[in-house]
Amino acid sequence: MIFKSLEEIGNDRVCKALTGLTKNQFKQLLDVFASSYQAVQQEQYEQRLKSRPQRLNRRPAGGPPGYLSTLEQKLFFVLYYLKNYPTYDVLGYLFGFSSGHAHDHLQRLLPVLQHSLAALKLLPERRFAAVADLEQLIEKKQKIIVDGLERPCVRPQDDARQRARYSGKKKRHMVKNLIITDHHRRILYLSRTADGSTHDYTLLKQEFSPRLPWFKKIQVWLDLGFYGAHTDYAHAMHIHLPHKKPRKSKANPTPALSPEQKQDNKKLAQVRVQVEHAIGLTKSFHCLAHRVRNHLDSLLDTFMWLGTGLYNLKVSL
Repeated sequence: MIFKSLEEIGNDRVCKALTGLTKNQFKQLLDVFASSYQAVQQEQYEQRLKSRPQRLNRRPAGGPPGYLSTLEQKLFFVLYYLKNYPTYDVLGYLFGFSSGHAHDHLQRLLPVLQHSLAALKLLPERRFAAVADLEQLIEKKQKIIVDGLERPCVRPQDDARQRARYSGKKKRHMVKNLIITDHHRRILYLSRTADGSTHDYTLLKQEFSPRLPWFKKIQVWLDLGFYGAHTDYAHAMHIHLPHKKPRKSKANPTPALSPEQKQDNKKLAQVRVQVEHAIGLTKSFHCLAHRVRNHLDSLLDTFMWLGTGLYNLKVSL
């Protein structure tokens, strides 16, 4: 096994290369991971009892100790997978068991990690039931930055699905999420995972219908991919969009932005770079940066949600 205890790791540089977190961040997460592990185990045990009541007299934690005998090893295992994204064969070889056992361990530990990040209030929101919920989340700042995040995925075998997943812009099959950050680079909201052919602005209108006053009290920073938001979200307090370069025509053969427009775009870019930094640091976890080999849509969404939660952990600490 490549890991026995955190003390074996020499410094934060090595720890971040293996898990994506520093040693201090790992310890902070481990404290909550222990209680979350017990809670998830008990919940899964009760669910099994409903389907198999004859197992009522069996202990929920019976049997010999497994390969990952400590909670520290369990947390390292799931973080190592998300950070480096090896195949199940490689993962099992490194930790001393088969690829099937590696898959089973991940299926049990991913919900525990999700429960831990939720307990620390680090997971971004996935949907808002009302406009007031969004306004309450933004609190006093009333400023958000919105952008789309794409990840490559495997080519679906179904013809309709592969057409939906194919992104003409990236020339490959992708999945996409919309994220909202504040000016402190904290990811506040993560949309559902959509197909790569879905335009960023289309996804924004699907998640935040222009018929409701979502941004009435909020300033929103967008890029040119959301061109037209001024018209559709007329109720918004203020939508910051860069100036678009005019089209070339006979009347204007050399279109260009004025110096004032270029200066406005520069100021806008200085604000929007916060969301670009958030996207870049989130993709330090290789399960979000490289082509996702997993075919289950639930895992594609889970990877993104956990990655943003772990990013928020690094930002908060």
